[in-house]
Amino acid sequence: MYTYGGGGFHCVHLSDHDFEIMKRHGLYAVTNPASNLKLASGIAPIKRFLDEGIPVALGTDGAASNNALDFFREMYLMGTLAKVRENDAACVPAEEVLYSATAEGARCMGLVDCDRLAVGKKADLFLLNLKQPNMQPMNNIPKNIVYAGSKTNVKLTMVNGRILYENGQFDIGFDPEEIYAKATSIIGRMR
Repeated sequence: MYTYGGGGFHCVHLSDHDFEIMKRHGLYAVTNPASNLKLASGIAPIKRFLDEGIPVALGTDGAASNNALDFFREMYLMGTLAKVRENDAACVPAEEVLYSATAEGARCMGLVDCDRLAVGKKADLFLLNLKQPNMQPMNNIPKNIVYAGSKTNVKLTMVNGRILYENGQFDIGFDPEEIYAKATSIIGRMR
């Protein structure tokens, strides 16, 4: 298992030497597929990273190059773009994509106490409502999450044992409406 040693972001255009450096230094590849598409940067070689034992974490980049910052969209894009790049519908299975979005993401950021649910680890988790039309039929839950999942399926998020979102309500210490109003005001001043 890799521990945090840093990583490369986007990782679209790499030489063989770059791959050697990443392996030698235990670096992560952090893929940001929606950002790469918006900026026409290219498609990261996810299959090669995995084949060479380089761990892959999933990111969004920033709002300027992504807008939605939607992890469900990122998971879908990571899986489907890898298939297109390799011309192989079986490469980069949904389980690997889900792992990149969760456990590997935590490890890449050095949050080794948040990479799984276990005694002594922080209780960071989310609950999904699988009883919605987009998640039916439930033949394969990882595939459903990666290829059909949506932020509308999220019922609850918890960070370090504290519920921050549940059934459409936020408990984050301040009113989300105030944040929206402030952001709108700032943008208005920039025009």
